[in-house]
Formats: sequence, C-alpha cells, structure tokens
Amino acid sequence: MSDAVCAPAMRVTLPAVRDSLALLRHVVRGFRDAYVIGPATMDDIVLAVSEAATNVVVHAYEGGVGTLTVVGRMEGGRLHILVRDHGRGIAPPDDTPRQGHGLALMEHVAASLEIIGSAAGTDVLMTFDLAAEHDRPELTDLGTPP
Repeated sequence: MSDAVCAPAMRVTLPAVRDSLALLRHVVRGFRDAYVIGPATMDDIVLAVSEAATNVVVHAYEGGVGTLTVVGRMEGGRLHILVRDHGRGIAPPDDTPRQGHGLALMEHVAASLEIIGSAAGTDVLMTFDLAAEHDRPELTDLGTPP
C-alpha cells in the first residue's frame, strides 16, 4: 500500500516521541465513530497501531528526533493501516532475545501484517477484518453466553 495507491481516510504525522502515542490512539479510535467496529475489535486495532508506533519511538531514530506517519483507509470491510518511519530501518533478527512481544501481538490481532524495512525507514502494513468476531458475547448470571 503506497501513498499513491491509498486514498487515505486518515493521515497523521507526529513527532516520534512518547507524548505522541496517546494522541495517536485517540485519532485511531475515530474510525469507531465513522464505521461499525465492535469495541473489542477497536481495542485490538488501537493496541496493534500503538505497538507499531511505540517501535518507531523506541527504535527508529538513534539519538535524533524524527516523525511517524500513520495512514488508514477502509476498503471492502477491512481497515488498512500503514505505520511509517524514516529512521534507520528494521534490523535483521540476531541471536539476542527480543525485548517485547509487539510484533507477535500485531500478527495475532491483524488479518495480515507485512513489515518492509530499508535504509530509508520501515513500513508496517496491517489489515484488520472488521467482520471477524473479536467481541465476546456478554455473560449471563449463569456464566454462559445468552
């Protein structure tokens, strides 16, 4: 999904600093107001986008300040999100243990996840199926779904 192909429903560029993360989560939740997205599905989307953006803040810009850009669009019942930085690119895996579980979490909640890293930065492309059943039914007093 390049910017030329993606007619964005939402595009935001913020400084790649921790203070931007709360604002970004709020902006992404705006999709809930424009489209029918269940609460648990929306929570999954916000969590995955937040994880990708946190990776930008923590890893993309060594010793300098850069930006993170998030582009989102709806297409065919799916929400497509691109998180982009212009930092040092994603490093190939080595023998050291990973610090967190962000990539595994993004892969678990997204219908698809693609990470494209180069010397020009990193693009994290996520697609979320809004028809998927992320939401659990309410429990009755007996502890079983109605």
